[in-house]
Amino acid sequence: MNPRIHLLGAALLLAAGVGGSGCVLVRKGAAKIVTPVAMELSDGFMRQTDVELVREGAPAFLLMLDALAEAHPDKPAVLIAAAEAQMAYAIGFLDKSQKDRAKTMFLKAKTYGLRALSRNRRFARARDGTHDEFVQALGSFRKKDADALLATATSWVMWIIASSDSPAALGDMPKVMEMMKRVQVLDPGIRQGGVDLFYGIYYVVLPLGGGRDLDKACGHFERSMAIAGSDYLLNRVTFAEYYARYAFDPELFERTLRDVLAAEPAVPEYTLMNAVAKARARALLAQMDDLF
Repeated sequence: MNPRIHLLGAALLLAAGVGGSGCVLVRKGAAKIVTPVAMELSDGFMRQTDVELVREGAPAFLLMLDALAEAHPDKPAVLIAAAEAQMAYAIGFLDKSQKDRAKTMFLKAKTYGLRALSRNRRFARARDGTHDEFVQALGSFRKKDADALLATATSWVMWIIASSDSPAALGDMPKVMEMMKRVQVLDPGIRQGGVDLFYGIYYVVLPLGGGRDLDKACGHFERSMAIAGSDYLLNRVTFAEYYARYAFDPELFERTLRDVLAAEPAVPEYTLMNAVAKARARALLAQMDDLF
């Protein structure tokens, strides 16, 4: 099992594993144990059912990971763990009233991701270059880089969505799309249909007359849910929150979310993520009168 398929994933596991070892370890050696700790603790952590406990503990984990990322800017695994933790917290635990905080966290995640990818010297040179140079540089990444590309592209697009009033931010979208195209080539089924989930959201949030295509969005959401399977609930909640809402289909919205709340999947490694999904489903149902 790849621990980074989850919202909090390896990032929080790392912090849990090294949190009691002192700042000297953070400065000198913690980065070396990111993957071993994540792999060893992932199974137990993802069985956690207490979402509030995770919510309350996550800020300390984020601080630890920020310290690790600053202390080890040359360690891609640390940078991606930190990026994913920032993005996970913003998506999973911040509401719409905290848009500015979410925007800041997405920007930090994007920065960490780009820093990690820039260990590839060809990409580092092309990162701020022309579109063609950027696309050509993406061709130098291989399947082992798909996780980092997906994390970076996802945090980047979430930052763009949060910065929708900024023409400069919107101007980055072509690069993000090229990055995701590369992920799709390298590993199309990555992280429970993560690529299709990305495209589903993308085709929904585009403006009317500016590329929004609900039929394409629906197709991508359905494929992401098929790849994830019935035991992984988060994609179904995202389908309701984005597709059903933007399609102005309250019946589909409510039915999907109530099906999520009624589901009792028996896959231990998804326990935490399914608990997060159910919490989100309850929150969305409570907002129905405002959303439709």
